[in-house]
Amino acid sequence: MTAQRDIDLVALICSKLCHDLAGSVGAVSNGAELLAEETDASMREEAIRLIAQSANDAARRLAFFRLALGASGGLDEPMASADLARVAGDYFQGGRVRLLPLVGLPASLPKPLAKALLLGLSVMAMALPRGGALRLDVQQGEWRVRAEGTPSKLPDDVAGSLLSDVAVEEPGGALARHAADLAASAGYRLGLEAGPEGAALRFSK
Repeated sequence: MTAQRDIDLVALICSKLCHDLAGSVGAVSNGAELLAEETDASMREEAIRLIAQSANDAARRLAFFRLALGASGGLDEPMASADLARVAGDYFQGGRVRLLPLVGLPASLPKPLAKALLLGLSVMAMALPRGGALRLDVQQGEWRVRAEGTPSKLPDDVAGSLLSDVAVEEPGGALARHAADLAASAGYRLGLEAGPEGAALRFSK
């Protein structure tokens, strides 16, 4: 059962990556086709702009998921908080959900916790379908990823994947489950809070 669970999670996480990259990669392809066929100077300039913007979008998303999901350096090495802040800020740049400045972070974090926090940001963005802001902070050793906006509530299947061992059937739930597994390996348990400032994902010992 554990092997099948892992296989299912890998497949769903890959589906999430493909979904996140499909739009940008498709736009690069469309721009290249337009550039090859177009003779008007202004249209060629627009095609180049589209290719550059879309390639940048894809690169930002790849950098985020490489840090959050990749195996570079192993899990025993710490992650610099500056790297976490940089890729997280780039990932949410220009989107309907913005990341508020990260303050009060230590110089580095245990890598499993840092990866779980990155995935926690991606997961909590799902609580803001109409847009809003994400806030990551730490107080007395407890970390919170807060989704500030209206509405501010995770889909039930994603919340269930964070807090229990229910079967995961959606890509968003797979990211949530992997975040929970990473947090547990770092000695943290996850909880969800609801309040006037928005829903929050809590990492506590």
